[in-house]
Amino acid sequence: MPAPGASQIESPASGFLKAAGLQGEDIPGLAAAIANTTGQALTMFLSQAMVMPGLPVAADPITGSGASAGPGKLMPPPAGGPGASQLEGLASSQCQAQGLRGEDADGLAKAIAGTIAQGIALFCAQTMVMPGIAVAGFVSTAPGMLQPVPLASPLEGIANGLLQQNGIAGEAAPDLGKALAQGVDLALTQFAAQAMVAPGIPCPPGASAGPGRLM
Repeated sequence: MPAPGASQIESPASGFLKAAGLQGEDIPGLAAAIANTTGQALTMFLSQAMVMPGLPVAADPITGSGASAGPGKLMPPPAGGPGASQLEGLASSQCQAQGLRGEDADGLAKAIAGTIAQGIALFCAQTMVMPGIAVAGFVSTAPGMLQPVPLASPLEGIANGLLQQNGIAGEAAPDLGKALAQGVDLALTQFAAQAMVAPGIPCPPGASAGPGRLM
C-alpha cells in the first residue's frame, strides 16, 4: 500500500491545532502545510526504508521452509529515510503555497521539517518488523507487518526545541509544538498500519542474509 497521503493527515492535523487552542485565518493553511509536507516525506521514506539483515529465521535446512522467528529492525536515516535537510525545501514550499509568509515562515518550515525527520528517525529506531513472515526456498514469500510505537511524547519535546531554536516563541509556541508532534505521530502510526515488508528477503536458517524493502 502507498504511504499515508496528505488527505489522510490534514483533517487530524487541523483537529490537533484547534484542540490546542490555536485559531486564526492561518490555521487551515498551517494544517495543510504540515499534512502535505508529512505526506511527501512519508512517500520518500517508503522508497528509502530498508529492513536490516539479521531477522531471526526458523527454516528447515533442507526445504528452506519456515518463518521469521523474531523481530527485525529498520535501517536508520540517512540511508533508511530522509533527513531534515532533504525536507526543508518541501516544507518551505508548502508554507509559501498556503500563504504562510513573514519573518517566522522560514523558521516554521525548518521546525516542521525537523520534527518530521526526527519522527522518522525515532520510528526507525523503535518500530520493529513483526515475526511470522513466511519463508519458502530460503526466501521470504509473504509480506511482513510493522509494529507501531507511540512517539507523540518525545516528538513534543523535539518540536518545542526546534520552534525555539528557529525563533518561534510566545505563549502559543508550546501548543503549536504539541499539535505538530501529534500530527506527525498520527501520520507515522498510519504509515505503520499501511506499509508492509516486501517479500524476497534471503532467509537461510538462523537469520536473514540481506536487506528488505517496504511496500
